[in-house]
Amino acid sequence: MKFSLEAISDANVVHSYGEHFVVIRSKEYVDLKRLDSSLILMPHQIISDWHIKDIMQLNVNDVKELKNLDPEVLILAHGSSVYSLPPKLMIEFYAQSIGVECMPLGPACRTYNLLVAEDRKVVLAVILE
Repeated sequence: MKFSLEAISDANVVHSYGEHFVVIRSKEYVDLKRLDSSLILMPHQIISDWHIKDIMQLNVNDVKELKNLDPEVLILAHGSSVYSLPPKLMIEFYAQSIGVECMPLGPACRTYNLLVAEDRKVVLAVILE
């Protein structure tokens, strides 16, 4: 699927996505960048090849590492099904003052792009198997 809200030249945005990939319009590269492994996307940084390959791998240490990215909102994207995080992790996100949403890849990418357009401090953590 391809979609575009508006061109945001000074931020990384999701150009398109599929079941096992995400295509980024990077602020640093002229060409689009296709990523086929789990990643963390922020308006001004891309962390490719994130070590999480399954949402069940997330633990308290990962929450603390995500906190270091200083997100206002964290979007956890995975597959195409709805999934809720275990209560232990939700408590840790709350303790770290991180607003977190867990959603399928498509809605997560669209939400990320909207929040970037609003100049919000958003982090999109994509889990690709």
